[in-house]
Amino acid sequence: MKSPADLHILIDRIPFAEGNVGEEAILTSLLQDLDACGVRDITISSNMPERTQQRHGKHIRVIPDRALRWPLLPGLISHADLLIWGGGHMLQDRSSQLYVPYVVKSLLLAKVLGVPRIIYAPGMGPVLKNSSKKLALAALKGSAMLAVRDTVSARFLDSIGLESAYQRTADPAFSLTTSGDSQKPATGIHSPVIGIAPRRHFYRRGSLLPVSWQLAASRPNPLFDHFLQEAAAALDMLVVKLGAQIRLIPMDIGPNPRDDVICLRLRNYMVHSEAVKILDDDPPLHEFVHRLGELDLLISDRLHGIILGMRFGLPFIGVDSDGKIEHLAASIGMSEQVLCDRDLDRDRLYRLAVDTLEKGQKMRTEVLRHGLLQRDRAQQNRILLRHCLERIARD
Repeated sequence: MKSPADLHILIDRIPFAEGNVGEEAILTSLLQDLDACGVRDITISSNMPERTQQRHGKHIRVIPDRALRWPLLPGLISHADLLIWGGGHMLQDRSSQLYVPYVVKSLLLAKVLGVPRIIYAPGMGPVLKNSSKKLALAALKGSAMLAVRDTVSARFLDSIGLESAYQRTADPAFSLTTSGDSQKPATGIHSPVIGIAPRRHFYRRGSLLPVSWQLAASRPNPLFDHFLQEAAAALDMLVVKLGAQIRLIPMDIGPNPRDDVICLRLRNYMVHSEAVKILDDDPPLHEFVHRLGELDLLISDRLHGIILGMRFGLPFIGVDSDGKIEHLAASIGMSEQVLCDRDLDRDRLYRLAVDTLEKGQKMRTEVLRHGLLQRDRAQQNRILLRHCLERIARD
C-alpha cells in the first residue's frame, strides 16, 4: 500500500504566477504543507522555471509553462498520481474571456485521464459567461478536495451547483511561515515609514485577449495617470507634514504588469522624490516579509501585501480595483480601510493615512487579531490536504 511519500504530485498554477510575491507565498505555503504530509516527489509548472527552481529548492522538478509545451500536458498529467491546482484568483472572466479555458485545461485533462484533482483554496469569480460557468463546473466537479479561500468564491460554487462539494478555509498565505514572522511594527505618526505596493489599474475588461497582452499593448490611460498623480500628491503631503519616509514595493515583476515600472512612474510624479526608496531588487520571500515588518503603514493595491502584513499586525490601507481587497476587509470588519481606485484622491488618501497612523497600537492589535483568526482558518488547508493524500495513497 502506498503512503503520501510515494505519490508523484504535479502542481498547476495561474498564468504568469512566478514573479508575483503573492503567488510565491501561496506556493511556498503549499510546499510547506506537502512537506509536513511527507510528500517528496513534486513537479511544478512555471513561467520562470529557473527562478522557481532557485526560490523553492533543488528537491522539486520544474517544467516550463509555455504554450509550445501544451502538447506534452497529457503525458505529464497521466504520469502524476495527483494534480494540485492552486494560486490566487484562479477563476474569472472579467479581464479576459479566454482566462477560464486557459486555467482549467489541466483540470479537464486530469479528469479525462482519471488523475485525482485537489483545488487548493484559490479565489473564484466573477465568472459572467454561461459557457465559462459550465466549463468551470465540468473542471471542478468530482475533485478529490475542493477548498476556497472566501465567501465570494463559496457563493460562486453555490451558483454553479457545487453547494455541498467544497470547504471554505482561507488564503494559504495566511498559514505561511517565514523567518520574518516575529516582527511587530511600532505604529506611530513621528517620521513614519510608509510602504506602497502599487499595481496597474483601469485596463480593458472582457477582451478576448489575455490580460498580459492587453497591458503590453495598452495605450496611455488618463484614468490611471490621474490615479498616480493623486496618489503621488498624497504621499508628498505625508512627507511634508509628517516627515514620512516612503518605500515603493513592487509585488509583481513578471512579464506583465511589471509593478516596478509603476513604482517608477509614481515616484516621477512626486515632488519630494528624495524621500522615496524603490525596493525593486526582487528579494527572497523571507526578506520581503522582513521589509514589511519595518513599516508603520502599508498602502496596498495588492491583496497579498495586506495578507502578508496581517500576520504581524501591520496597519494597512487597501486600494481596491476588482473587489478582492474590499471583500477581505469587509470579512474582518475593516471596510473603512479600503478606497476604490476610481474614487481615490489626494485628500482622502492623506486623511485615511493620518487616521490609521494615529490609531497606533489599537489598530495593530486589531489587525493582528484578525490575522491570527485567518491563520487558523488557513491551517485547515493542511488538514484537508493530509486526509486527501492518505485516501489517494490507499486507493
